[in-house]
Amino acid sequence: MKMLVLNTGSSTLKYSLFESDGERLLGDGIADWSRQPARLTIHHPGLPDSSTELTLSHHGDAVGRVLAELIRGQSPLLRSLSEIAAVGHRVVHGGSRYTESVRVTPEVKTAIGELSELAPLHNSANLDGINAAEAALPGVPQVVAFDTAFHATCADTATRFALPRALHDAGIRRYGFHGLSHAYCTARATELLGKTTAGRLVICHLGNGCSVSAVHDGRCLDTSMGFTPLEGLMMGTRSGSVDPGLLLYVIRRRGQSADDLDRVLNKESGLLGVSGLSSDMRQVLAAVRDGNERARLALDVYAHRVRQTIGAMTATLGGIDALVFTAGIGENAAEVRARICTGLGGLGLALDAAANGRSRPDADVAAADSRGRILIIATREDLMIVRQAVRLLGPSARAGRGDLAS
Repeated sequence: MKMLVLNTGSSTLKYSLFESDGERLLGDGIADWSRQPARLTIHHPGLPDSSTELTLSHHGDAVGRVLAELIRGQSPLLRSLSEIAAVGHRVVHGGSRYTESVRVTPEVKTAIGELSELAPLHNSANLDGINAAEAALPGVPQVVAFDTAFHATCADTATRFALPRALHDAGIRRYGFHGLSHAYCTARATELLGKTTAGRLVICHLGNGCSVSAVHDGRCLDTSMGFTPLEGLMMGTRSGSVDPGLLLYVIRRRGQSADDLDRVLNKESGLLGVSGLSSDMRQVLAAVRDGNERARLALDVYAHRVRQTIGAMTATLGGIDALVFTAGIGENAAEVRARICTGLGGLGLALDAAANGRSRPDADVAAADSRGRILIIATREDLMIVRQAVRLLGPSARAGRGDLAS
């Protein structure tokens, strides 16, 4: 069957069209109206990328434009929309209730909306995408895959804050995010290592958002993000973990409001805050090469935080069989990988500098005598959604839209 995967942001809509048999990507792209003029950028394997200016103001417009492109564009991928047998959606927060993918129902949509309180920048946009797809493709099954679900196997010792029981009972606990990426990398690492199980993995998802997970025999034991995607590593514009007492100090002594702190911690910190230049690691690295000391400090703090967290996750696992780098920085920034791996010899990890400098995903860049392997893996969250949807829909997923919609 052909499956459409949608990943909605507040002002963006990423899409991928798959032939689920063989997991073949037919084409993907992004509609972006965060800046004007809005643009639709399209990638079809084997063809040059294309970008078109268009008028968009909400997710309904974006879904309609993407569907029109699929059937009437310069290189149409579908004869008609009836070929779409199912739509898969990424939803960031499933809370403690949703620990696996589910079909969309009115009850599920209500729950996603209620969980927007925990992920206000993400869940409401995810829900808008679901509603737009339902309106454009009536009768087509919609499936949601939750970014928090992979971390549901973490024990209470990893998810509990040392806070009063009443707060825990109200849902204040560590959930973890980037789960679809960590789940895909777990499966892919197993394949690359040629094993039935990858054993003890520490997975570093390093993009604009960053997280690390500890995975043992396919089960997540711990992760660096917590109640929100703000906890843990230093990121593009997010601070990562800070002393809670610091926040109280800023509120009481500097007159900052909750909204002020939200803006500072989520949008003005991280690489941007420390470097004073950019949240883009590529620009920070360029500034480091030009001798900019603030950029160098930002890079050093970033690498230190990641290295520190790798050590903590290795302790949780009782050792490490493979370290995985993924997402935009993890896959593409050899210099960052090298800085992070400096000093990990005590964990049995040794980087092959030449291989690290020339390799692209998917690859093993560990030295020949390294006890643990070091892998670069191109994350495929969209493919993970396809796999979960096919698993959920069962044999009817291969029978075509008619059976699915019945």
